[in-house]
Amino acid sequence: MSTHEVREKSILMTDQERSHIAANGLAQSDVIVPMNCLSKRELQVAHKIMEGHSNKVIASELFISERTVKFHCANIYKKLNISNRTALIANCFRTLYHEAVTS
Repeated sequence: MSTHEVREKSILMTDQERSHIAANGLAQSDVIVPMNCLSKRELQVAHKIMEGHSNKVIASELFISERTVKFHCANIYKKLNISNRTALIANCFRTLYHEAVTS
């Protein structure tokens, strides 16, 4: 029986690769988009997403349809210039970090 071994570079990305990505606009910018640009309902949905709830659970807890949750998610992503739930959480932490550093 043979085993397969995956070998990875010790460095995932070099400084040169990072600068190339940043120069070509391939990476998410470090611009902080405040969460206060969201409506009250979008904030409620965003908080539920950050708590790790699925669309079905969010819909149930907020007494709206799953389709409406998806609609709010799309609006949240568009307003914050992000593309998924992970980016929403990262944006939240980036905002909190920025506020902590500037205080």
